[in-house]
Amino acid sequence: MKFYVLVVLTMMLGSTTQAQGFDENTTQTLKNYVNEFPNQTQFSVAVIDGDQTQFYGQVKFSDTINEFDNSSSVFQIGSVTKVFTSTLLAQLVIEKEVKLTDSIQQYFSFPLNEKGFSLEQLSNHTSGLPRLPTNLNLAALDLKNPYKSYAEADFEYYLTTEMEVPKEKAYQYSNIGASILAKALENVSGEKYAELLSEKIFSPLEMNQSTLNEGEVKNNMVQGIDQNGNPTPIWEMGVFEGAGAILSSTKDLSNFVKAHFKEEDNAFSLTLMPTFMVNQNLRLGLGWHILQDEIGNDLYWHNGGTGGYSSSVFMVPATQKAVIILTNVSAFHAKASTIDELGFKLLNSISK
Repeated sequence: MKFYVLVVLTMMLGSTTQAQGFDENTTQTLKNYVNEFPNQTQFSVAVIDGDQTQFYGQVKFSDTINEFDNSSSVFQIGSVTKVFTSTLLAQLVIEKEVKLTDSIQQYFSFPLNEKGFSLEQLSNHTSGLPRLPTNLNLAALDLKNPYKSYAEADFEYYLTTEMEVPKEKAYQYSNIGASILAKALENVSGEKYAELLSEKIFSPLEMNQSTLNEGEVKNNMVQGIDQNGNPTPIWEMGVFEGAGAILSSTKDLSNFVKAHFKEEDNAFSLTLMPTFMVNQNLRLGLGWHILQDEIGNDLYWHNGGTGGYSSSVFMVPATQKAVIILTNVSAFHAKASTIDELGFKLLNSISK
């Protein structure tokens, strides 16, 4: 659900007006990238610069790229979901329901096999947990829907029997960690993950096309395509929904990103606070990876990828600039990593 390009990125290193805009340079840059992918590929891009938000939509059909407004079209955003899970954690901290330092054991009624990490460590990937649970049989996975067969019973068995972490904590990106965090938030709130998202993020920010339920947005859902250009289904995340299940649009994600630009002490500002330093080029917030832009401002980034979709979000709250890219490019496509490259290039173009 996530591909890293940190080395490349670090080397390259109010009211809003929303309009469909196709300035020549951005349009041509986008076309150059879209052209590398199969027919039926769609890119939906939002470029935010202060109080201006421009949307760019392109689709490749019969080897021809056409422009159109797909700012309300819905894509699976993959691991960008983790930022939302961490925002829910931050909101419950603001509401004094939990503390970042709370042990994970506090939020499960059965004894966990490993108790030595906190809610914050789940959020910033320093719990020591692996990327995937040890009882997920990788050899037997259906790559078109790899998480569907992992049941609640498998999840509980992992938590009570196989879950282990090293004594020395370090950064290790973890899908199972984000999934455990989402479950802990369900347990403390008494609400389902989807309900928490709707109540605390989607509804307040008028993210009307954002959901976990494909049926709710079926008419606006963009068909995912695999690395060969063939139709492929969205991934049914099940237990892993807190790690990658959200469906959304660039219009909705623009509302989410701009919520981080307000100078207020709230859940969004809490997620921006650095919690761990990986190295001189990378720090971690809650959910966010923190880099620096060309003039030294903190640059917050997350991307995502599933079998039929890829996404990337860059934002610089200090200058209120951001780029959001949603596509139906498979994370397994050989050139999927260029989507992050495009995002960084577009951000640089509005930062000069």
